[in-house]
Amino acid sequence: MTLGDGEKWGLQVYRNYSRAFGEHRFKAFAERAVPFEAEVKLFEQVAALVVSEEARVVPVIAAAYADDRLEEMFKREIPEGVPGGRSALMSGFGPLARFSQRIQMAFAFGWLSKDLLIEFDHIRKIRNDLSHKWDIELLERRMKELIEEKQVPFEEQLGDGVSLPENFHESMQPLDRFRVRAIWMLGRLTYETHLWVPALKAGIAPEEALYSPNAPLMLRAIAAISVASTKAVARI
Repeated sequence: MTLGDGEKWGLQVYRNYSRAFGEHRFKAFAERAVPFEAEVKLFEQVAALVVSEEARVVPVIAAAYADDRLEEMFKREIPEGVPGGRSALMSGFGPLARFSQRIQMAFAFGWLSKDLLIEFDHIRKIRNDLSHKWDIELLERRMKELIEEKQVPFEEQLGDGVSLPENFHESMQPLDRFRVRAIWMLGRLTYETHLWVPALKAGIAPEEALYSPNAPLMLRAIAAISVASTKAVARI
């Protein structure tokens, strides 16, 4: 289709208008996305545990924290008036009673980043192994498989030469890489369980609202803790 100059100009004006309107909505959403101090403080505490505790305990800590964050998100965001009450959904034999079910439902509803939920499902499974199996060699193999084959090695993207040295991860042992991954995933989860669904309800694409240049201040606070904790793990 061939467009005349007037049509091209009109189309560009419309695009500029849409972009400006979208940026205004993102900025307004970011300004409303408070308070968040309690969530950030809680994340700081769990990040300290991930840094200091024995590495094979980290999946248990991460799964317990993630389970709690998902539960709080569902309690907060599921509408009132559900037959039997919202609490019935998350207790006993309710459809959201278990960590695995909460991951599945958040994935199905599009209430969190899907890649993040997949990562936590891997951690959930290794947590189960740690809780129910006593064969140390088997557990070590499962941990190695998780770290080297199932998880995304995103620590390779963290070294920007400013906040963290480039290629800082290359000298790290696999279990320390796992610690770093857990810290950043728990940070994202803290952030997204607090703001992802509110962005959806505001009619804004969460990926853009939460990770754009006009992102809520909570992201900066979460990132600062994640960087400091990574430095502690990597001893830099």
